[in-house]
Amino acid sequence: MEYTKPIMKKLFFMFAAAVALCAFACAQETAQASSTKTPRKVAVQTYTLRKQTLEESIPMLKGIGVDALGCSAGQDISAKYPKVKMGPSMTPEQREFVKKLIADNGFKIVSFGVTGAKDEAGIKAIYEFCKEMNIPVIITEAPADQLPVYEKFGEKYGIKMCLHNHATDNKKNKYYDPNVVWNLVKDYKFIGACPDVGHWSRSGIKPIDGYKIVYTKMDVIHFKDQKTFGSIKNENTVIGKGALNMAEVLKYLDSVGYSGYYVIENESIADDPMPTLKESVEFLRTH
Repeated sequence: MEYTKPIMKKLFFMFAAAVALCAFACAQETAQASSTKTPRKVAVQTYTLRKQTLEESIPMLKGIGVDALGCSAGQDISAKYPKVKMGPSMTPEQREFVKKLIADNGFKIVSFGVTGAKDEAGIKAIYEFCKEMNIPVIITEAPADQLPVYEKFGEKYGIKMCLHNHATDNKKNKYYDPNVVWNLVKDYKFIGACPDVGHWSRSGIKPIDGYKIVYTKMDVIHFKDQKTFGSIKNENTVIGKGALNMAEVLKYLDSVGYSGYYVIENESIADDPMPTLKESVEFLRTH
């Protein structure tokens, strides 16, 4: 019947308008979710800048948008204190100097290490130092028989310890294997994992494969990219420009809800660290 044609036409336009409105609403919701996504927490492992002092490093890192540090036990703190390295052996004056340096620049220290001690007294000294310096995580490759001691002091001081890994050429332990680390840390409350994907790559372990094993125990991660996957050579490169498909790695870490710090480390750029660090920070901020 002819009189139905205007009605059908009207219904068609009403339907089209509803579809368009729904699509617009979905797009707005997606954009809002994207805009409210929590920014990644990005730090730099100061071993990357080991040819600079901590005092020299902070303004350099501040200039590329980094506001947190993974402090290395191998970095000098300042030309004011020649050959004094970050750690429990610092005097009260030196500790106050570093605390002021961090506070004045709006920085925080999110981890300390890789470090370790030969006995319980030495382990206690590390915890006391980190408590005073407001450092929440100790990074170590402590032997398995010391873990109960770390757990005891972790509970006492409210500080986590995380097992770090090097690669298969490290003869002191087999922490390059995430299954070994998982079995050691899974039952502890104050001990977790700090996986280093660069050393995983050197050992032939793909980042996502490793993360799938230990992600529930990760409090902090050492994040880097490698020029070649599976090569025992340590060939760090700009994050996102190497062989580890870091965009997919980040998607995976988002999918499992990782909310800890991405501590950028690059052991190959000590002579000129900032260009590579700047690009790496930008990649983490935009992916």
